[in-house]
Amino acid sequence: MQRSISIFLSLYADLTMNTAQKLLLNCDLGETEKLTPDSIEHTVMPIIDMANIACGFHAGNTQVMKACIELALEHDVKIGAHPSYPDRENFGRVSMALNTADIADLMYQQLRTIDAIADDCGTKLDYVKPHGALYNDMMLSDAVLQGVLQAVKLLDPTLPIMVMATPQNDKFAARAQAMGLTLIFEAFADRRYTDKGLLETRQNDGAVFTQENHILEQVSGLASHQTVEANTGQTVNIVASALCVHGDNEQSVSLIKKIKQALT
Repeated sequence: MQRSISIFLSLYADLTMNTAQKLLLNCDLGETEKLTPDSIEHTVMPIIDMANIACGFHAGNTQVMKACIELALEHDVKIGAHPSYPDRENFGRVSMALNTADIADLMYQQLRTIDAIADDCGTKLDYVKPHGALYNDMMLSDAVLQGVLQAVKLLDPTLPIMVMATPQNDKFAARAQAMGLTLIFEAFADRRYTDKGLLETRQNDGAVFTQENHILEQVSGLASHQTVEANTGQTVNIVASALCVHGDNEQSVSLIKKIKQALT
């Protein structure tokens, strides 16, 4: 199955302040059955600051998790859990009709597994980023979000959870804070926004940027001003703590390097 590597430009920020913060690159990794010397993880890991490691339900396995964690430690990269629906056939990209208890259970199983592997490697997890349909569903369903929050709280309430930045950031932050949890808000470098600060549907032409200059321009706006140019031409504020771009080849690695160079 074709793997898609997601690169994230992460910014830990106090959302109540306007002070500039350091931007951190992070990426979806470990979405394979075996790490080899030619695996993209070896090329990407030295560039990034944070690695979202697949937890086995949509891709990966315990051996790959261990190898990715060891590689992250070698390059001083933060370790993130990347749990999903139990859906390897569809790479975790199809929603499943599960209640809050089911979501909490499947999340906790994955978090316990990768947390134990991290412990065996002499380290610990730094954050949690749900994958694919689970990520999208938690942004739309209170029941799914509650299950995600419950699982993280049970494992370790100090672990931040990455969610999509929307005009409802305050609502999501308050929901997490009520459970003693924190969030990392994420924006997208290669997706066009609507004037309501939401992502334009992929079914529309131009919803995904394919030109490098468009991606770098959006990165610049998000990093410098926390704004994007919407599909209507309006400037929209996106208060984000992470920025996502997608790729699975050397061209995408080249883009990551250019983003990092632009930021530094």
